[in-house]
Amino acid sequence: MDAAVDKVAPTDYIPPPPSLPEAPQVQEILNALGEPTLASLGLANWTPSGLVQMALEALHVSADLPWWGAIVAGTICVRLLMFPLVIKSQRNAAHMHNHMPTMTRLQEKFTQARQSGNVVEASIAGRELMNFMQRNEIKPFRNFLVPLAQMPVFLSVFVGLRQMANLPVESMKTGGMFWFMDLTLPDPFYGLPIMTMLTFFLTIELGVDGVKAGTMSHTMKWFFRGMPIIMLPFIANFPAAMLCYWFTSNGFSLVQVLFLKIPRVREFFKIEQLVKHPVTALPKKKGFLEGFKDSMNNAKLAREMEERHRVDALRFKQAGQGPITKTYAYDPTKLKAAKTVTSSPKS
Repeated sequence: MDAAVDKVAPTDYIPPPPSLPEAPQVQEILNALGEPTLASLGLANWTPSGLVQMALEALHVSADLPWWGAIVAGTICVRLLMFPLVIKSQRNAAHMHNHMPTMTRLQEKFTQARQSGNVVEASIAGRELMNFMQRNEIKPFRNFLVPLAQMPVFLSVFVGLRQMANLPVESMKTGGMFWFMDLTLPDPFYGLPIMTMLTFFLTIELGVDGVKAGTMSHTMKWFFRGMPIIMLPFIANFPAAMLCYWFTSNGFSLVQVLFLKIPRVREFFKIEQLVKHPVTALPKKKGFLEGFKDSMNNAKLAREMEERHRVDALRFKQAGQGPITKTYAYDPTKLKAAKTVTSSPKS
């Protein structure tokens, strides 16, 4: 009996101890500077803005840079990667400038033909302009290559910095410099917004990214010139981190245009020297109102010509599908048949 009890439940049996809960690794929560990692705060994921946050954190931690220094260094790295596109845009802009007199003459010829309502002359002038541009490899849309490439990067950095400031990342509260030490708050003295919009205006006027205000249409030119004034009240409430990036990007653009004006640099990158055209060969500069009226008139003429083509195509289609339109007062075939019937008895 006792042997059976000992076999079922031995008195010397000790169950294994339960497993201890795993403690979180300190290095996964804190970075080398003793700050919470962005990943532990729910940031630095694999979205475009999250990748920007990863890159900024790497610069902040590995290079021991303050947050403003990481933003400036990251901005310069991105702009250097886009430098080949800038060179391509500058080549195209210089090429267009050197052919501007002939292009202006052909464009005026095309505009006059459209204003006169002569569809044939307008078509011939338009074809002549297109042939000239193809023959000389003039591609105006290449001037917008850099702005289009910068737009997704600009938005990704903006969203990434805004998320970090809105959380906020505690170390960014002391990561600024001078009067904007707290990068998570707007600039209390409005220095960054004003400097950002001033440099933005200069980048438009100088055409540092391939699009110069003087070469735009009058409406677009004055629209872009007015943008800094319109945007200033809105960006005044942006966190200082976002404006630190924007101001750095604009400053890089201004330094870039001065660098590309050096003759040896232009020769090295195979950018044509700008030809000084006589004033009479260039398009006459118009005031804002006159240019706006011309733009409206051209748009109106374009709509009228498009409406004419649409009506002509509709009439042509109806003529082929509908009944034959009567264009005579009497049917000559029936009249001939009647004469034949009346003349036959006499014969």
